[in-house]
Amino acid sequence: MKKYLLSVSFIGLLITTYLYFSHSLTMLEFLLYLSITVYLPFHFWLVGDNYKFYRLILLGYPLGVAGVYLAMASPKMSIVWLVFCGLLAMYGIFRFFASGGYYFEETLIDVSFIYMGLGGLWYVVYMMGAKLFSFSGQVALLTAIHFHYSSLYVLLFAGLLGRIMKRERPLPVWYKWMGAFMIMSPILIALGITYSWVVEVISVCLFVLALIVYGIKSFTIQNWFIKISSLLLMFSMAMAFLYAIRIVDIPFMVNAHGLVNAFGFVGLGMVGYLFISPESHVMISSIPFSKIQGDRVIGTNFFERNEYVEQQVEEQPRGMVDSMEVFERDGFRYEQVHPLIRGFYERTIEFDMKVYPEWHPIFLPAARWYKKFSAKIEQMNFPVLKDEQETEVESRMLKLKDAMDGRENVRAWVRMDKKKNKAIYAAAYSTHQNDWGERYYNVFFPLPFGGMTSILRITNKFGEGVTLTSFSKGQWFEHQGVYLTIGKLTVRLPINEIIDVWEEGGIIKAKHDSWLFGIKVLTLRYEIVECISNYK
Repeated sequence: MKKYLLSVSFIGLLITTYLYFSHSLTMLEFLLYLSITVYLPFHFWLVGDNYKFYRLILLGYPLGVAGVYLAMASPKMSIVWLVFCGLLAMYGIFRFFASGGYYFEETLIDVSFIYMGLGGLWYVVYMMGAKLFSFSGQVALLTAIHFHYSSLYVLLFAGLLGRIMKRERPLPVWYKWMGAFMIMSPILIALGITYSWVVEVISVCLFVLALIVYGIKSFTIQNWFIKISSLLLMFSMAMAFLYAIRIVDIPFMVNAHGLVNAFGFVGLGMVGYLFISPESHVMISSIPFSKIQGDRVIGTNFFERNEYVEQQVEEQPRGMVDSMEVFERDGFRYEQVHPLIRGFYERTIEFDMKVYPEWHPIFLPAARWYKKFSAKIEQMNFPVLKDEQETEVESRMLKLKDAMDGRENVRAWVRMDKKKNKAIYAAAYSTHQNDWGERYYNVFFPLPFGGMTSILRITNKFGEGVTLTSFSKGQWFEHQGVYLTIGKLTVRLPINEIIDVWEEGGIIKAKHDSWLFGIKVLTLRYEIVECISNYK
């Protein structure tokens, strides 16, 4: 794919340069075509995604470029480029939801794709001589250039800077503020130009501030192309500020801002980042997910019903994991965990538990509706009503066929309500390591047409207790999170959970908090005791 992108960029450079020197393109049009036909393939290269939808879009890129060239003879052909830009915007939205918006540096790249939809729209307005918000002609062309440069490569470069920084440490607060200003500014500037000079000046100031921060911080990258690119960016943005306060005019901006921005900031910056080619946060595709798909009803016998249970075993597993020692690393020491807690994770079915729910009042009406659904499918069937405030849980473990699941050493833990004999949870447990040797709990919940996977990181806490969490610390190699799989598509959900487990007076206590969009939805409190029969 990289050779393909390099080839189409080289062909675009030849054709666009020829059109300019043959006087078929003005300087402003040349700058726009330079972005569309030469730089954009390298944007695709640096993003480095491998989704099938993305690869199909890239294969359709020459058709979009052909529409751009044909629009010089027939302006209606510019709609072809608008369609292509619309597909890029759709991909940006898909990409954002695929990662759940958790990786801010990738969100900047997502938004760069989304803004391309506006760039395509303004290109059509210019080529067809139309009006949008009372703007047309040269202003429409400048706006198209704005969305093909400032909101495209600025966000890309900022995202790539974040990828590089994330290799060493979680992203700092200043980076998120810088990125937020970059995301908001293109729209605020456009609104300011349309409705308010004051809004335009403020938004330009915020944008310039964000770019200054980027320029300063990008000097830490050991690449002279990027350093020179950032220096030229400072000059370019100074010119943009002077234009916003009407000290310089459009002809001056074309030379002092446009050319420097196109050839200096973008051109040299693109070369610099191509040398480094920083990789994204660990790809979802690198995480092992279960290949099992749920039925319309899960229930207590889901795994037996679908012949996932391994029959050729001398003894069924007794715990969520054979030994908690597999999680040993900096941050988790097996010997520090209370023996009773170790026993619960390694001999789970030898323990009885009671669960007490606490729904956030805001979500209680929705929880009652959710209860009807979860009770029907018998999966993640959380107690809600008053008569369910204490639920006695019965457990059993089953060894599953690793070949059918796709993970290693998989076992099912089915939890059911003793009184109602209905499933509360039916989950397939496994563990996996990332490329840096950190092991995670990998818990799969079958759902209709797919399933949900919770990847949990375990640490020592509360003296001899433990904490399991799906929250990310922002390090690029982390796997933890909650993921939804439908068919072959897996996306990260805006859901997180923390499970605190500790020993108190010979009883294991646990507090399981769940968040949706950062708002705590549900707390499940557990009391877990070893079965009396185990002492006989």
